[in-house]
Amino acid sequence: MGPRRSLPGTGIRIGIALAAGFVLCAAGPRTGASEVGQSPTCHSRVDCGPRMIGGLQITFTGWSCTTGFVARDTETRKPVILTAGHCLAGSGLSALWSHHGVAIGRASAEAFRPGSNADVGAIDPTDARARAAVYGSSGTDIRSVTAWASNASQAVGSHVCRSGATSGWRCGSIVSADVDATIEGRLIHHTWWTDFPSAAGDSGSPVLDEDGRAAGIVIATTPTQSVYSTVEWIATELRARPCVTPGCD
Repeated sequence: MGPRRSLPGTGIRIGIALAAGFVLCAAGPRTGASEVGQSPTCHSRVDCGPRMIGGLQITFTGWSCTTGFVARDTETRKPVILTAGHCLAGSGLSALWSHHGVAIGRASAEAFRPGSNADVGAIDPTDARARAAVYGSSGTDIRSVTAWASNASQAVGSHVCRSGATSGWRCGSIVSADVDATIEGRLIHHTWWTDFPSAAGDSGSPVLDEDGRAAGIVIATTPTQSVYSTVEWIATELRARPCVTPGCD
């Protein structure tokens, strides 16, 4: 991949919103394996039961974001829930985040700083039964995550899908890869851009490639494009890799 380019921060806005009960799901092309019918308690993105998966709304007093991937620390093997780092920078570390009014864990780390390789944060889950899965187009479309997408595989023109708490399931193509972006005055290295936007509350949304592999998490949006950090660059910041086995072993 060639040298990184810089994209201006003009028009970029971070996807944090006042807490609200959004249930907006948009059907799109199916990617990856699906666990249809295997999650009877998953009624919607705002009410999906105690076992965390990607693509669900999480809230902390005044804040609303999206769960990215269930992951493990590559050294300690402790489970974490990934979301956008600016969500946790805003709430503060140790903030207790919730899903559907039930606590899901405390913010434990974030990398939203100037010069970061990824805008990512981690929540220590209160329930260890989190799954390597993502909410797809509905509560009966729960998609297993079984592999990671490398940076090299995420080339311009490649097909990706986002699962956002606000904007739902949307698919499109990568239009820029491995570029620097300025977000709220902070230079974030190694960002990827898609040809579809996200919305307030989508921060942290999981991005999957056309084979259903974990590609990254949404960190910002413009009126026409979403911006995300990839799983490879996330691993350099938090030593965390998305789980790719059903029980996150």
